[in-house]
Amino acid sequence: MTITEILGSITELLLAGVDTTSNTISWSLYHLAKEPQIQEQLYQEVIRACPGDKVPTSDDITKMPLLKAIIRETLRLYPVVPGNARITAENEIVVGDYLFPKKTLFHLCHYAVSYEESIFPDPQTFLPQRWLRGGDDKIKQHPFGSIPFGFGIRACLGRRVAELEMYLLLSRVIKHYKIRPDPAGKTVKPIARTLLCPATPINLQFLDRRALQEEERATA
Repeated sequence: MTITEILGSITELLLAGVDTTSNTISWSLYHLAKEPQIQEQLYQEVIRACPGDKVPTSDDITKMPLLKAIIRETLRLYPVVPGNARITAENEIVVGDYLFPKKTLFHLCHYAVSYEESIFPDPQTFLPQRWLRGGDDKIKQHPFGSIPFGFGIRACLGRRVAELEMYLLLSRVIKHYKIRPDPAGKTVKPIARTLLCPATPINLQFLDRRALQEEERATA
């Protein structure tokens, strides 16, 4: 690749990783605010892996399986790209009992697959434990049940960067703030605008954990 091509690719990676990762983090915080028990479990996991003011490293991330599971479950519920398409241009293919001639356009709706009840029991519910090893022996995930970053040679080039960015941000926010839902109790639904994004603003309360701990000590 030429320097111009490299710079262009890096620019695209950075631009493609702004709204995509920020939307996913927003949805994660939205559900954690509504699920205080899961939020507390994540907080305990983060402070065990990164005590004090330590900033997580890649090694620390490997010690936080719940953090990874929360991001995966968020991406299942809200795949950033709700659908994409591919054309089989060279040869006809057989899938199951169906014959597809060449130049057939295939459209995959990630959003619909992510809510398939035969693959994800209780699909409307935010359940990060789906992705934890040994979390529930009855739940066995299909390897292609949720592929928000695509798969194979056309998979998202920025996947690892995006995942690390989301792990770092979510762990730092949860470590310093307790998240509570919108006092108005509004439900936020997704809408497809090229990317899948919140249809209305996500309003949350961020309470400083250190201040809350000081208040608790003062009243004890």
